[in-house]
Order: sequence, then structure tokens, then C-alpha cells
Amino acid sequence: MIRPATLADLNAINEIALVEAAKYTKLLADHDKIRAGITAAISSAKHFCWVSTDNGRVNGALVALSSKNMWAQRDNCIVALWKAVVVGDGRKMMREFLKWIDARRIIRVAGIVPDSNHVDPLVWSLAERLGFRKCGGAYLLYN
Repeated sequence: MIRPATLADLNAINEIALVEAAKYTKLLADHDKIRAGITAAISSAKHFCWVSTDNGRVNGALVALSSKNMWAQRDNCIVALWKAVVVGDGRKMMREFLKWIDARRIIRVAGIVPDSNHVDPLVWSLAERLGFRKCGGAYLLYN
């Protein structure tokens, strides 16, 4: 099952993020900033945060953070975490994210920046099927 995240999910999402961050050896993960970003995503309508649950336990999340675009009047939104264990939940969370973007015309570009060494290529195929287009080293969706 997927649903919008609540502050009660903060610790579980944080744990997922830390496990994922540990895979990226070149990334110096700032644990305080990760937790603050997740808290902001849950607490503010400016950001997006949904979770995947199985028997009440959070086992996946899609967290996206918006920011001002310094070149335009509209915002950018970057997917910071997209992880699902239950088959199909990743796609469902991404579809909710796309609905959320579509309802917010203020967002100009949504993006996913991959690290291809650690991400299953099928994830990028799914992102492309859902409307993202590969552009340089990122997958972008123009709103």
C-alpha cells in the first residue's frame, strides 16, 4: 500500500535514506541534513513525500524536494529518494508524484539524477515510460 507520509514515518524514511546513502561511497552523507530534508518533505506542501507500507511497516519512500530556479519564475523539483521493496509500489508512488507535479504549475522541471553503478537499469526504463527523458546524466520531466 502507498500513502502520503506523516511525521510518524520520519524515522523509517530516514533509515531507508541512510541505507541507500551508504551505497554511494563518493557521497559524504550529512545525516542531519538528510533528516531535515525528509522532515521538510513531510511537513510542507512545497515538497513531496509518500511511503510504501507492508503490514503497517514502511519499506519504501519517494521523497522530492522543490527549490527556486535562479533562471526562471518557476521552481525545480528533484527526487532525492525513490526506493520500493514491494513490486509495483515504486511505480505507484512515482505516478502520485507525477499527479502532484501536474497540479503545481509553479514547478517547471522535475528531475532524477542517477548513479548508474547502484541503480537497476529497469528503474530508468520505468522513469522513461512514466514521462521522464534522459538529458545528459539526469532524467528530466518538463511541466
